[in-house]
Amino acid sequence: MTTETLEEEIKCLTENLLEMAKRQTWNSISTNYKYILTEIIDSGMTSWEQRKNRKRLNDLKTPKQLDEISNELKGFFENIYDLNLYIYKAESEQTIIEIQFYPKSALQKDYFEKAKYDKPKLHCKITLPPYANDNKSKFDINWEHGGFKHEWKMFWWRHKTKNV
Repeated sequence: MTTETLEEEIKCLTENLLEMAKRQTWNSISTNYKYILTEIIDSGMTSWEQRKNRKRLNDLKTPKQLDEISNELKGFFENIYDLNLYIYKAESEQTIIEIQFYPKSALQKDYFEKAKYDKPKLHCKITLPPYANDNKSKFDINWEHGGFKHEWKMFWWRHKTKNV
């Protein structure tokens, strides 16, 4: 990946992400995409705390078009070690894709020396709820935003795991 191919690579990765989401979730996902950008920070928080904090911060962000996000990424492209695409929120009128990036400057010094000239790694991922422990049952892609169905499934999941 280069700065010239960045936008096209993100488009391709977005399509891959949507295919993954269609296989694993029951939501109707709009093809009207907007993007938000998040830096991955090693915080020492638990995954639950990180998710809660990330949601709080992302809710304050204004989703942008891909060309705007690409221009922002090009501004610090040489410092990007890893790019991860997630579906942050899927609604009938638009889908918000979160692009998380891990900067090379956050790497440990010895590894930074090995990786400083590497091209960014690209990934698309779906965040699974704790109760989605098999590949057979579909779940709500918006589970991180709460809702009655999610809370009900979490209640039964906690009950089930306590009694094991």
